[in-house]
Amino acid sequence: MSITSSISEAHCAGLRDLLVNEKNTPVLLQLARSITKNVCTIEDAEEALGYVTAHLEDIHKVLHKRHITRDLLFKYLHTRLPGTSTDFTKADLVMRVIQYWDKQITTESVAKQTSVTTIERIEETEQDYPINLMARKFGEWFFEKFNANDLNPSDLWSDSVLQLSVIADDGTSDVECSTAEEVIASLFSAKDQFGFYFNPNLTHTGVQGRIDVYGHVVVLCCGTLHTGDRSVGVFECAFGLLRDPNADNNWKPKKFKWSLRSELTPPELHTLNSSESLQTALALPTPNDTLD
Repeated sequence: MSITSSISEAHCAGLRDLLVNEKNTPVLLQLARSITKNVCTIEDAEEALGYVTAHLEDIHKVLHKRHITRDLLFKYLHTRLPGTSTDFTKADLVMRVIQYWDKQITTESVAKQTSVTTIERIEETEQDYPINLMARKFGEWFFEKFNANDLNPSDLWSDSVLQLSVIADDGTSDVECSTAEEVIASLFSAKDQFGFYFNPNLTHTGVQGRIDVYGHVVVLCCGTLHTGDRSVGVFECAFGLLRDPNADNNWKPKKFKWSLRSELTPPELHTLNSSESLQTALALPTPNDTLD
């Protein structure tokens, strides 16, 4: 049975803490039966709590009921706040219990907000790591050239390798190749075959850098696929980068692992955390120092 309560969720939780236990549940059942005039059989503690909070609209009225004695309230406070004085009337104890519950709400709220703020600060710091700054710069450079059909073999290592999966409603198509010319030809072929425009998510949620077990830089990037003015799917890419001493020591991609996936209702902004193919790579280390 679903019973609507007019007492706040926090105070309902406090009543549960006070009454739903081996020692005080009999008191709760008696209270519920009294409130409902014994018109129904109540044997379950949660059901009894539901009746109490639905039929008594004020937490003070609940705690002032004769079934909830001064002794019960004092023992509860003593377990939660050791050292509670015995020199209190029942009215004083009721106020102390409610104040304790309200303080718990404030403490939990502050702790939650502090946790959220800490996470946000960590994320703000991480997005400025050198490896992530480089990853975003690389992602912007690569997809600008790729969408403009301006990508050349000299932009890649000559022995570059590609693993490409195109996942559509009618099945999956896999392509593998191992030279810069073949990698570019395969990527352009997939783009032109479907008329795709690649819209990368160039924020920290969509492009990040990692270091693999061999100490190589890995750039992870995701975004949405478009044909004309329609969004038709998502893409997820992992690039393995190495510095090229013959090209001013710039970073150049050598390994490509791509997944293109059609979707009926693609997200407005695809993120790494929601990616299907990049979760293992996301678990790799993110160094915070300058890249060698």
